[in-house]
Amino acid sequence: MKMKLTSGQFGEIEFEESAVLHIGEGVIGFEHLKRFLFIENDSVFNWLLSVDEPEIIFPLFPIRFLYSDYPEIEGHEPFGIVRLHKNPEQITVNLKAPLYFMMDAKKGFQKILDNDTYKIDYNLFVKEN
Repeated sequence: MKMKLTSGQFGEIEFEESAVLHIGEGVIGFEHLKRFLFIENDSVFNWLLSVDEPEIIFPLFPIRFLYSDYPEIEGHEPFGIVRLHKNPEQITVNLKAPLYFMMDAKKGFQKILDNDTYKIDYNLFVKEN
């Protein structure tokens, strides 16, 4: 079944119900939102767009780009929610509470890692001296 939504960032999006990614417990702070579209583009960032509240969009970063040995969950790919900023040196990604997605099954969940190795505000970009 074809569906449509309008987002301030992406405009009108038409998609199949089968494209909806389900996050059973929601995202921390947004537990009431459970249905999302995973949007890929040409940049290193992906986007998680709420189907039910399209103004809610989470920028995502594939954590495997940073850590090849990041905690695995079989069949799932980890992504960190990004905090964007106009100053690139202040762009951070949350490695402490990743979102794990099983894209084929269109399911995902968020997990808080009980490990001090991974920071909540890992700087993606650093200034070279």
